Amino acid sequence: MTRDQMLAMIELLERMRDLRHLWIEEPAGEPLTDMSLFLMRRHLTGQVTTPTSLAQASGLAYTTATRRVTEMQQKGLLDYRPRTRTGRSFSVHPSPLLIAKMTSLLTSTQAAIAASTLGKPGSKRVAREPQGAEVIGTPSIAAPKLGFGAGLDILVLDDPAYYIARSLRRELTYLMGGRVRFHESSIDGLRDEILANAEREVSKYDVIAVDLPMIAEFAQLGVLTSLDDVATESVVNSADFIAAAWRGTRVEGRHYAIPILINPQLLFYRKDLLAGLPATPPVTTDEVLAIARALHDPAKGRYGVSWTAAAGVPVGQAFIQFLADFGQPVVDLDRSIEGYRTDHAARRSFKPLIDTERGHATAEFMLQLLDVSPPDTLRMGWEGQVELLRQGSVAMAYEWASRATQLSGVPTLGQLGFLPHPTGRLNGEDKARANMAPIGGFAFGIPSNVAPKRRATAWNAIEWLSSPEVVKLLAQHGGYVTPRRSVAQDPDVQRLSPMIATVERMASRGQINLWSRAPVAGYSAMVAILGQEIHAMLSGDQSVSQALARAQARAEAM
Repeated sequence: MTRDQMLAMIELLERMRDLRHLWIEEPAGEPLTDMSLFLMRRHLTGQVTTPTSLAQASGLAYTTATRRVTEMQQKGLLDYRPRTRTGRSFSVHPSPLLIAKMTSLLTSTQAAIAASTLGKPGSKRVAREPQGAEVIGTPSIAAPKLGFGAGLDILVLDDPAYYIARSLRRELTYLMGGRVRFHESSIDGLRDEILANAEREVSKYDVIAVDLPMIAEFAQLGVLTSLDDVATESVVNSADFIAAAWRGTRVEGRHYAIPILINPQLLFYRKDLLAGLPATPPVTTDEVLAIARALHDPAKGRYGVSWTAAAGVPVGQAFIQFLADFGQPVVDLDRSIEGYRTDHAARRSFKPLIDTERGHATAEFMLQLLDVSPPDTLRMGWEGQVELLRQGSVAMAYEWASRATQLSGVPTLGQLGFLPHPTGRLNGEDKARANMAPIGGFAFGIPSNVAPKRRATAWNAIEWLSSPEVVKLLAQHGGYVTPRRSVAQDPDVQRLSPMIATVERMASRGQINLWSRAPVAGYSAMVAILGQEIHAMLSGDQSVSQALARAQARAEAM
C-alpha cells in the first residue's frame, strides 16, 4: 500500500470508531486499536508522539491509559527515542512489529472493501496483486544507537531524475531522529564539488552521492572510504541489488558505495504511432532510422526521434552509449562472458577507442539521427527532451528511465513503451547482439576525509537509507528506478509506472550493463572531449574523420 492509501484506511477506521455511539450507548473500549491507529497516522505524517498524547488517544482514564501504553511497550509494539540529552523526555514510535501488524490490518481492510464492490455498478475494479509479490512495509524509526541525533550532512544531486524528493526530507529527518541537512549539486558540478571537498582537512559531508562511472576514479584518488573497513557488521543483502549497479560500486574487489537510485537509458516509443509499421518495436539502429523517417513530419510538429545532443556532457555521453550499441566500449576493456570486464579499473591503464571502425559507424548513425530529429536537437538538454515527450511531439526518444517521473498525468503516458537500446551493426556483420540498456544512477559513499568519529554514523546512514523500506519510500516519491529488485517487484511500486516492471524484466534478463559507461579514471574527461568534438561534427564544422581523429588524439594525450 502507498502511504496515502494507508492514511485513507486509517481515516476510515477512525471514522467507523467515532460512529459507534449510534448503536452502542457506552462505546466499547478498543484502546489498543485506537492507540495504534493514532500512532501509525502520526508516524506516516512525520509527527512526534509523546507517551502522554498516546495515552490520551485511548479514550481511557489517564492511569488506565498509561498502563496500556506500558503494556504495548512490553509487547514490543513501541519504540522510544530520547528527546533531550538528559534522556528524561521521550518520543514514542511504532516498532517494526506494530508497523507490520497495522499494515496487515489496513491491507486487509482495503481488500475487504474492494471485494465487496467488485462487479457492482459504478465500482472500480481493483487489480489483483501479482502472485508471490511481497509488499514491503513503511519504514520504522532509526534506532538512537545509529547516531543520527547529532545531525547528518548529505550531498545529493539537484536533478528531477535523481534527487531525493524535497517533500520527503522532513519525513526522513523525523524517521532518522536528527537534523538531516541535504546539500544539492547539479549533475555537471557534482564531480568538482566532490574533488573540492576532498581538499578540505575535514569533509563538509558525512555522505556523498556519486555517479556510478566516477566511483573507480574516486577510489583510485583516495577520495572515497572503502566500506569494507567500516561495514564490518553489515546486513545489506547484495543479492537484492541489480547486478550491474552492485558491480559498479566495487573497485579491485573492494566496496566504495551502495546504490540508491539507478537510471538505465531506454528507448521510449509511442506504441500508438508505431502500430502497423514494419519492424516495430525496433531492435536495431537501422529499424530506428526507418521508423523515424516514416513518422518524421516537421510540418505537423512531429519528429521521428529525439535525443540529448547539446554540447558537453549530453552529446559526449550520447556518443559513448551509441558506441556501445555498436558493440564497443570507449576504452579497451578486457573481454568477459557478459561483454567486458569492469572490475579491474585500477590494475592497468586504458587506451581510448574512439577513432575505430565502430566509432565511425556510431558517428554516421548520429548524423542520420539528426536528420529525423527536432530542429533544436543540438541544443537539447535533459529538460528539453522531457518537454517533447510531455507534448507528444516525438515518436521515439532515447531517455533516462527516471524521467518517466516527470510524465505523470500526461495523456499519452499510457501509450509509451520502453526498450533497451537497439543494436547497431557494421556492414557485412551478421552476428546479432543482445539489446542492452546502459546504466546510470548514483550511489552513496563516505568521503575519506570524514571526521573519524563520524565514520560509523555515516555508514549507519547509508545502510538505513538503502534499506528496502526506505528505497520503497524514495520510489513512491519520484525515484522510480530502484536498485533493489525486491522493491521493483513490490505491487505498490509497480503500479507507479509501467516502466518499473519493464526495467525489472531487463534486469532479470541481464540487459542492463555497466561497461557501456566504462567506470574508469578519465571517463569524465573523455566525455568532455567528445562533447566538444562530436558536437562540432554534428554542427558541420568538421568531418567524421576529423572529429574522431581529434577526439582520439586528445583522449590519448589526456
